[in-house]
Amino acid sequence: MFRIRIASWQQLLTSRWLALVILACGLQLTVLLWMNAREHAEALQAVKFRQAVLSATEAVQHRMDAYREVLTGVEHLYLSSQFVSSKEFREYVNDYTQSDQYGSLNAIGFIKYIHLNYPETFKDLETPVKSLLARLEFVQGDDELAPVLYIEPRNDQNQEILLKNTFLDARLRADLLQASETQQIVMSGQSTGSPQMGHPYFLHAPVYHGRPDEISETDRRRMLNGWVFLRFDVHAFLAEALQVVELRQVHFDVFDLNGKEGQTPLYHSPSGEEAHPHEHAARFSAAQTMNMHGHLWSMRARSTPAFEAVTDLREANQVAVMGVLTSVLLAGLAYLSMVRSRARETVEKYSQALTSSEQRWKFAMESTGDGVWDWNVTDSRVVFSDHWKRMFGFAPHELAHTPATWQQRIHPEDIESVQALQQQVLDGEREQFAIEYRMLCKDGSWKWVFDRGMVLMRDEAGKPTRILGTLADISKIKQSEEVVWQFANVDTLTGLPNRRMFFERLEQALLTIKSSSQKLAIIFLDLDRFKEVNDTQGHDQGDRLLMQAGKRLSACVGNKDLVARLGGDEFVLMLGDATAGYVEALAQRVLQTLSQPFQLDDTLAYVSSSLGIAIFPDDASNKEDLMKRVDQAMYASKQKGGNCFTYFTPRMQQHAENRMRLSHDLRQAITNQEFFLEYQPVVNLQTNQVVKAEALLRWQHPVKGLIPPMEFIGIAEDNLLIAPIGEWVFKTAIAQCKSWRLSLHPQFQMAINKSPVQFAPDHRKQEDWLSEMGQHPEFNGMVVIEITERLLLDANTHVSERLAQYRQAGVQVALDDFGTGYSALSYLKKFSIDYVKIDRSFVRELGVSSQDGALCQAIIVMAHSLGMQVIAEGIENLRQLRILQEMGCDFGQGYYFSPPLRTEDFVAWYQAWQRQTVISTRHP
Repeated sequence: MFRIRIASWQQLLTSRWLALVILACGLQLTVLLWMNAREHAEALQAVKFRQAVLSATEAVQHRMDAYREVLTGVEHLYLSSQFVSSKEFREYVNDYTQSDQYGSLNAIGFIKYIHLNYPETFKDLETPVKSLLARLEFVQGDDELAPVLYIEPRNDQNQEILLKNTFLDARLRADLLQASETQQIVMSGQSTGSPQMGHPYFLHAPVYHGRPDEISETDRRRMLNGWVFLRFDVHAFLAEALQVVELRQVHFDVFDLNGKEGQTPLYHSPSGEEAHPHEHAARFSAAQTMNMHGHLWSMRARSTPAFEAVTDLREANQVAVMGVLTSVLLAGLAYLSMVRSRARETVEKYSQALTSSEQRWKFAMESTGDGVWDWNVTDSRVVFSDHWKRMFGFAPHELAHTPATWQQRIHPEDIESVQALQQQVLDGEREQFAIEYRMLCKDGSWKWVFDRGMVLMRDEAGKPTRILGTLADISKIKQSEEVVWQFANVDTLTGLPNRRMFFERLEQALLTIKSSSQKLAIIFLDLDRFKEVNDTQGHDQGDRLLMQAGKRLSACVGNKDLVARLGGDEFVLMLGDATAGYVEALAQRVLQTLSQPFQLDDTLAYVSSSLGIAIFPDDASNKEDLMKRVDQAMYASKQKGGNCFTYFTPRMQQHAENRMRLSHDLRQAITNQEFFLEYQPVVNLQTNQVVKAEALLRWQHPVKGLIPPMEFIGIAEDNLLIAPIGEWVFKTAIAQCKSWRLSLHPQFQMAINKSPVQFAPDHRKQEDWLSEMGQHPEFNGMVVIEITERLLLDANTHVSERLAQYRQAGVQVALDDFGTGYSALSYLKKFSIDYVKIDRSFVRELGVSSQDGALCQAIIVMAHSLGMQVIAEGIENLRQLRILQEMGCDFGQGYYFSPPLRTEDFVAWYQAWQRQTVISTRHP
């Protein structure tokens, strides 16, 4: 009996210690789980904070890139037209200054560079330089000035700096000169006064008389036209960029590290109704440094109490409550099981079932927003929570609880890194891990997840036997990152890679090719006559054409090739397989597909393309030289008339340099009065009378001598100098015709050539001579405008209206070089044409080629049937003259009668011809 009491006492004592041990273990496990859940919640909040900081950095950079694009657009305005009037400047920048998209932008302007020792810097001024210098403030003895000529919008603040000499500010002067020397955009800020937020910052970009890459370093200062600049309120700029991220309760401080007295504050997030953010010890903080065009901006982010308060600790609290309750319950059951024999078996079964159940962690963690997994390494079994399965579209009973189920759904590109990290945990090298990867959903889509796990149990050898973790859906965060990447690397109009992405891919390809024996080809193309479509039919139709062109180019290349849009109507193709056969076949395919008509809203547009081809490493050793070479090759195709491709040759480099020098000299030719006109007689083939002449432009270069029109007319059209040159030709020829009407013949008529560029709405100026002729009936029929079929190909209402104005003013129209272009009869029916000029190529073989004779006869009959007269060009012998007279041709010109003559020589020839005509009439 004594033994029985002793045994009962020992049993009772043992049961108490057992319950305490169970309670202690349960509480310890609860604390571990609670700490893990809390750490996981804070880690997720830290991820959200880092994503917010990254989004803020990208937003600031994106907004700065947008302002840089605005400034680049204004810079291209000066590249396309070396002289820009204040009205043209205002009309161009109004879209930016009046747009709500650029709220912090408060000024766009142009600073003119003037060097008193370089007279070429005085040109392109609306105000005479002497008058301008009288109004400017500058330091005596300083030869360089930089006045603000244009600034928009013209409010009171901007009006104050108009015509101010920016070189008076030494710091601003240094920034401007740095921009011109480096040919890059430079930012200026905090140039005067004490540091204060809201002080304006400037972006400067140099513009030259010519393309910057074609100007040598020695001539750079002489060729400098000035700077276009953009001024913005840096505080408002940062507020616009950061306001979306600040809604996530993140506070930002931005400083400029380039200040002379240390960092300069640029922006502080508003604190609202909360305490000042700097009085709060932030749990999360980060710093980012951004290079903004030479200025280092430091952005420091701090979490606010509101941001930290939204940390989701419900999972940890639920784990703690459930763990304490479970520990107390298990301890109580253990204690009661030893006291009561009936309950002992029931409690042991419940404990065993609870320990081995796959749902033992579901009660503690299922209510969180993440999926939970429990990996029993020994049994090779993984228990997935119901939410884990629902995350990928599966029902609770659809997936097997095995590691293979998990690993088979990992993206093929991510499986290697995930398995490597898991193996480090299984080998005991890591206690925990965290990784982002993609998982396959039931519907076949991919979802980005953030996977975090830790070792919960180990065996005697230290190997993990149980690993517990959670899986969070981060697809939305990844999608936002993808949107930012798309905006930075893809052209928004065509969907093709943009300039930035192309040069990144090119640099990568060149590095790969340098280590092998392969070659790489670059095809650079420009759409011929695209500008005419843009000018005559509008930019929206031009954009539609560019989108179709991008799709056609993408269909031409293979999977290994790249098509990108560099800007405007310029595209580039990068070919990895640079064999001669493949490159030429692809170039031919591109020419053919782009020559097909483009369907716009209600019309068809016809363009072609000019292709340049350069090979790496045959033609260049780096990407910069490679792009220069391919650009020169493309321009050579342009010179050939377009719709062709040209390989780069070393002679093109020399040709480009000669063209650049000729373009520079051409700008001085009008001012220096180097142009003159010659006149070729036009003879009436039926009466032998001469009452017409064609005015032909000539250029007497002071060094190179007489330069043929074929060498400089194309350059003048490309640089838009054809407009002022054409105006000079019209005024000079009309004045001469008025004089000859008084001295030679009262009905004398002058034929003047007009370039298609002069018909563009953006470049067509008011023609004073046209209004004067309309007001004086005696001038009716004095002028004939000669146009080409190329103008009529894409002609719209602008061309039709202009031709109608000519007819109202008594100006006649001649279709030059008829038969050499598209030769559509619809031109002759649609437009008011008075004369058709047979091209000299058909006249040359008259009497030798029956086909040319038949064509000339057909043209004459067709023109006469439509009420038009015919002029034959290039008559060089009597045989050609007789045949044309027999065909009934109305007029003719050519060396058989006379070459083009100066004014005095023409008068002498005319008088001699009149005497000869009189004699031949009297003595047949």
